[in-house]
Amino acid sequence: MKHIQLFIIAAAMLTACQESLEEKAAREAREYTKKNCPAKIDETLYMDSLTFEKATCTFGYHYKLIGMADTIAAIEPERQRKSLVDGIKNATVLRDYKDKGYSFKYSYHSGKSPETVYYETTITAEDYR
Repeated sequence: MKHIQLFIIAAAMLTACQESLEEKAAREAREYTKKNCPAKIDETLYMDSLTFEKATCTFGYHYKLIGMADTIAAIEPERQRKSLVDGIKNATVLRDYKDKGYSFKYSYHSGKSPETVYYETTITAEDYR
């Protein structure tokens, strides 16, 4: 009888310790940002942070353009969006999130003037499925 009680208690504890997919996403975004950001992508692009908004199940990728790319002319919106959609479609690491229909928001800011947004788009399940 004691063994059954211990098994039930252990099973309850394991169940209580599991986090939801939304909690996992928020934790992973925080940990990624803390460990890796700012991350240099190339000579003109840095990733400032990765965020997750639980209310809308949306990951936020925040980038900063510097140097010669620090201009609105550096981004071709249609080409950029297609590239982002293709990247999400091919990202196996995002499989669990894509299966649940999460969204992915990308914003590109000026390095000189961070409040200036050169480009912003949100990729939804309808875009990548």
